[in-house]
Amino acid sequence: TKEYFDQKLDEMALMVAKGFENTATKFDIQRLEKRIDKLEEAIEALSAKLTNYMELSDKRYLELKRRDLVIAKWLKQIADKTGISIDLAELEKF
Repeated sequence: TKEYFDQKLDEMALMVAKGFENTATKFDIQRLEKRIDKLEEAIEALSAKLTNYMELSDKRYLELKRRDLVIAKWLKQIADKTGISIDLAELEKF
């Protein structure tokens, strides 16, 4: 009957209205997008800092390794000139 369909239509309208109450608003979505954007910016900044740090670390490591090779060469030359026996392989253990 018409009353039955009107009642069911009203029930369905209430169900749809309740469903919309539980969905995020456009404002909520915009706030979430802004937070995500800020997180992405923070992650990019951290990534850039980490990359920079790693590049500096690699550069410093290579500088120290080069310095150690020069020192080892000098030690070998001094040892050879003074007749002292030196095993440079011991330096590699450190």
